Amino acid sequence: MDTAKKRQIIIIVAAVLMSLYGVFDLTGTSRAKHPGPAAQAGPEDLEAFITQTSAQISGERASTYDEYVIDRAGSIWGRNPFSGKNLTEPEFGSEAKDKTYPRPVFVYNGYVERGGQKVAVINNREYLAGDQLKEKSFFVKKISPARVLIKNKTEGSEFEIPLSELE
Repeated sequence: MDTAKKRQIIIIVAAVLMSLYGVFDLTGTSRAKHPGPAAQAGPEDLEAFITQTSAQISGERASTYDEYVIDRAGSIWGRNPFSGKNLTEPEFGSEAKDKTYPRPVFVYNGYVERGGQKVAVINNREYLAGDQLKEKSFFVKKISPARVLIKNKTEGSEFEIPLSELE
């Protein structure tokens, strides 16, 4: 017999054995029958169960780790756990942060590095540094994993857009 036929026979035998095991398991002959919950359990039993469970839970204290996780859950994360870059470090200098300008409706959806080029996804479109945005007077000046710096050529203003992690 050649190896292809041997493999086919082995696969068929394994499938038949698994099917037989499935039938054996479904019919219930593989394990002993356990009695179900008592159908006659009344409201008194339910009240006793609730009281017992409540007393047991109230006596337990959260571990130090659980308290730490609870405290950190609502706080702002200092870095994106998927990019490895620190989100709190300023990358573009303080001159862009000191200026406040009205913010157009731009959403920085994502960041990709391809072949050494940084690509920003803004309003679901891909842009490189220096590219003109769909809105004609706006250009991408700098791209980082955490934010993108956009320049308005008509006003000469610059503003940052942080990475939007909400969908």
